[in-house]
Amino acid sequence: MNNKTKKYILASVVYAAVFAIYNIIVLFAFTPKNNVFWASYAFMCIGFVVNVAVMLLSYRNRDVEAVFMGIPLISFSIFYFFAELFISFVFMAARNHVGIKLCVIVQVIFLLIFVIFAALALLAKTTVEEKTSNVKEKVSAMKNLAIDVKVLEDACMDRELKAELHKVTEAIRFSDPMTNDSVADLDDVIRGKVSELKLHCRSNAKDDALQTCYQLSSYLSERKMRLMQSK
Repeated sequence: MNNKTKKYILASVVYAAVFAIYNIIVLFAFTPKNNVFWASYAFMCIGFVVNVAVMLLSYRNRDVEAVFMGIPLISFSIFYFFAELFISFVFMAARNHVGIKLCVIVQVIFLLIFVIFAALALLAKTTVEEKTSNVKEKVSAMKNLAIDVKVLEDACMDRELKAELHKVTEAIRFSDPMTNDSVADLDDVIRGKVSELKLHCRSNAKDDALQTCYQLSSYLSERKMRLMQSK
């Protein structure tokens, strides 16, 4: 049993115990029971379910946390849970003095407010995940180019060409993996030149390979300057 499974089990035990205690208190303390009591009880159960669901989602993916206005979704969930606990107790205690409409309207509004905050937090999380995914893809693309040239360098037996291939490998490795419109055309050219370099090296066309290395070094330098100017 791994640590994650243990955490799920322990959390489940805690929530089950809390829910059991809650039921013992409200079911035996508040009598007689009317529609206001049962409506408040239902909303409190919804609060339990929502809190458990948010906890599970938060533990399942910790790479990017759902946050709105700097506050994690799990914090909103805990606040909603305890606030609903308080509100439901108030309505249960005053069940003979308030109408069912007021009871339902207040708790529905409170639930909808939480849903709005939760949706905004999840939307922000999705946006961050998309940006993170794009960054990873761009970093991976540059790393793959560096690996491709490194493979050619390792296989090369000619000293002069090997030295130039090493320069290109290092230039790609230490280049900024991020891109923008100012270097989009250069990125395409660089990828094309790496493919061209592979063909020259595999066909033992040293002069053409050297020429492509010089061009790649030039394009990578230009790319670096363009990126610096665009920031």
